[in-house]
Amino acid sequence: MSNLKDVARDANVSIATVSRVLNRDPNLSVADTTRERVFQSAKKLNYLPSSKRKQTMSEASPKLSIGLIIFCSKDHEYEDEYFMSIRRGIESASLKLGFTISSVIRLGQHSIEETNFTDLEGLIVVGNISDSIVQQIYAQHDRVVFVDESPRTDLFDSVTSNFFGAATQLMEYMFSMGHKKIGYLGGSEITHTPSHESDLGIIENIEKMRFIPYKRVMEKRGLYNPQHVYIGDWSTDAGYQLMKQAIKKGNLPSAFLIASDPIAIGAIRALHEEGLNVPNDVSIASFNDIEIAKYVNPPLTTAKVYSEQMGKSAVKLLSERIEGREVPAKIIHPCRIEYRESCAPLKEHSGNSVEVSFDF
Repeated sequence: MSNLKDVARDANVSIATVSRVLNRDPNLSVADTTRERVFQSAKKLNYLPSSKRKQTMSEASPKLSIGLIIFCSKDHEYEDEYFMSIRRGIESASLKLGFTISSVIRLGQHSIEETNFTDLEGLIVVGNISDSIVQQIYAQHDRVVFVDESPRTDLFDSVTSNFFGAATQLMEYMFSMGHKKIGYLGGSEITHTPSHESDLGIIENIEKMRFIPYKRVMEKRGLYNPQHVYIGDWSTDAGYQLMKQAIKKGNLPSAFLIASDPIAIGAIRALHEEGLNVPNDVSIASFNDIEIAKYVNPPLTTAKVYSEQMGKSAVKLLSERIEGREVPAKIIHPCRIEYRESCAPLKEHSGNSVEVSFDF
């Protein structure tokens, strides 16, 4: 296929003149004979402008089909913006790179065993996936990218975020404000590694852990108390119920590290109903920085996760695999702490509670 240089040589003009003539630059002043000569040369050499060339190539090349496996239901995805944002990133990058997401499987609603992935160029798996599911996927396909999980790094590409580092930062921040009795609310975490938690070096997805760094930081200071740890699922309702348990138990911590913003919002609601003020009675720090996090009253101190970029990075890794890369790759995106009003320095309870509300 000819280029601008070929047309310029044939028409005996500069490359700049060819470009401006073919793009019909209204500010270009050239003789009509020169303009016609450029068009004739372009026609003779079958030259296409880059925009038309890309369009022609796109129309000529069929889009590659990929599959998307998501651990959560649509309802869960709508509640937790984190996973919806990952999917948005996957969809936008797929469109840009010419992929078609021809199969979407939601675990719990579809069976992996009954799904045929052999006609797909590759798979992207999003979320909390057990080892048994990983094995079932690998039995059908080896071009797989995991997002938010990182199993079998010797086989698969993966994209995660540095929750581990962010959890440590948030803990140190709360300690700097005088908090020592710090509780934890969260969901279950899968390590994909059959090891004792002290063997952190061989946990493949250690960077996405939140409870482990919490526990280690507390143990290091001799402050860890399992009575202040509450584990449920990853929903807003779970945060509400877990905080209700903590309040009912008594001896409430002055601060909580909470594993996600939706869980934190439910926890704040429970504190509100008991007449407890955030942050004067209980400080809260969480993860994800979903859109609503800055509108909760008080706004949440939280670790911002670049979830949409995680989805885009996953598509890029899959594209590299399809193009022939054989060595597995892992991308760990950083988190950024958003310091807001849900955390405050420790002080004596005044006995005067201020109502916590939600601004939407």
